[in-house]
Amino acid sequence: MRHAFATAGVAAFGTMVAVSRAGASQEVSSTDSTASPSATASGVPSGAPSGGTGGMGGGMGVKDEFVGVTTDGTVIEDLYSIHRTGVSTSESVAAAKAWLASLTDTQREAVTFPVQVTDYTQDQWRLWTNVDGDRDAGLSLQDMTKAQRLKALAILKAGMSARGLKNADTVRHLNLYGGQLVDLTDQFNDELYWLTIMGTPSATEPWGWQFEGHHLVINYFVLGDQVVMTPTFMGTEPRVANYGIDSEYEGTKSFEDELAAGYDLLRSLSAGQQAVAVTTSATSDRDLTAGAYSDNAVMPYEGIAATELNPAQLAKLWKIVELFVGNVDEGHARIKMAEIKKHKDDTHFSWHGATTDDTPMYYRIHSPVVLIELDSQDLGPIGKAAGWEAGMTQRHIHAVIRTPNGNDYGKDLLALHLALDH
Repeated sequence: MRHAFATAGVAAFGTMVAVSRAGASQEVSSTDSTASPSATASGVPSGAPSGGTGGMGGGMGVKDEFVGVTTDGTVIEDLYSIHRTGVSTSESVAAAKAWLASLTDTQREAVTFPVQVTDYTQDQWRLWTNVDGDRDAGLSLQDMTKAQRLKALAILKAGMSARGLKNADTVRHLNLYGGQLVDLTDQFNDELYWLTIMGTPSATEPWGWQFEGHHLVINYFVLGDQVVMTPTFMGTEPRVANYGIDSEYEGTKSFEDELAAGYDLLRSLSAGQQAVAVTTSATSDRDLTAGAYSDNAVMPYEGIAATELNPAQLAKLWKIVELFVGNVDEGHARIKMAEIKKHKDDTHFSWHGATTDDTPMYYRIHSPVVLIELDSQDLGPIGKAAGWEAGMTQRHIHAVIRTPNGNDYGKDLLALHLALDH
């Protein structure tokens, strides 16, 4: 369907399918950048992680038109459609309008961008980065008044589940804790997170928002009562606030459930199944492939197919997926889970590294309509400043969820909408 509309409607919407905002990359542990993510002459954002491909894993960044994550460079067509979900987005629309109304004219100009653009290298969706540093777009919580800040966070509350909002808050709180740990709270805190609005909040027309900062990036696309909340990147350093400092967040933990669920599935596998699922005993903090500037990552399926799991093991697989999908509001999470389960026969689970607790590891769940990665990292900027021993550990975690085959940022839905309406 998308292919038919895109072919028939080229004259109507031109290069629109190229519109998108660069995926979630990992912070390269040895060279974390603090540069702004503005595009350079080469087309690669200057805030992109440096060194090699920057964890792009075959993705070509924002210098290329948007394709989406694929297994072989070719998008599987007709996976997505415009339809009624019956799950209201009115609270999200109202919250975004209220925040915009609270801003000055100058602030409003700084935070609003088109939902689609003709020059894909300037697409604010795709220019996100999870590294610490200043942004050249949007407005940070730190630069808002208290009233504006509350209205900004209300946008997240309206679009996310209670658990998802808690996860996002935990990332921000641990970022502040890390700053307190190394006396760098001017660089690492819970308010250096930028909010932008794409399009105009509407009950019928496409629009969305992006919340972006160190270890936390949420892309939220809305079309009627449909929602796509990918790419969403969450990470943390440290993962557990257990360093005995004077902080209100001492004792805070992150990724407990996601790690436990991964180990639970892995250890439920027979020796023969593990031999298939564990695709390498080696690990690298570049295992996470579909990070920032990797919208077009090419990732063949790997590991064990869901069809090779017994019912109890399959339930454990869906538990992991639910933990990531469930960051969006409950109604849209149910819609997404139903979509994912329809592709059970093409769903795969893989693991890199050791199978023992608290050791460097990585896991992936991958199907035509969902990609989830969780990866242990080497020292990031906080670990380096703290003088921790180098090497990958679970003190530093990165994780991302994407919608493969062209629907990150709701791009496929946007293409269909423009083709149908024009």
